[in-house]
Amino acid sequence: MARLYDSWSFLDQRNYNPDGSMKPHKRQRLLNDGLALSEINQVENQKMLEVKKYDEREQLYMERYGIPYSEWKKQGQISQAELEERQRKAIRNGEEISTLPIAIDPDEYYDLIGNADYLDC
Repeated sequence: MARLYDSWSFLDQRNYNPDGSMKPHKRQRLLNDGLALSEINQVENQKMLEVKKYDEREQLYMERYGIPYSEWKKQGQISQAELEERQRKAIRNGEEISTLPIAIDPDEYYDLIGNADYLDC
């Protein structure tokens, strides 16, 4: 899977680690510029949260659609036909309603589960 770090600018890569933590030279420069340690920690925490959210989104797309978000974004949006095909496969495999790629009415879901053998994939 792709890393958010790979999409950062040269300066961000120079100043931050792949997990979003600040490199020591960047921290020292900010301290020398007069920023309080709490402000520096806030900037670092924000970057780390950005990385965490990106990784979570990558994982969620991988679990739901079988493709990381970064790849999906590169390819453009998944067509409706592809989503419907994944939906049929997921229902046929008995996946939970909350994990389906397309929102579905619970009554319809349980009707389809009962007829899963008839879903064409």
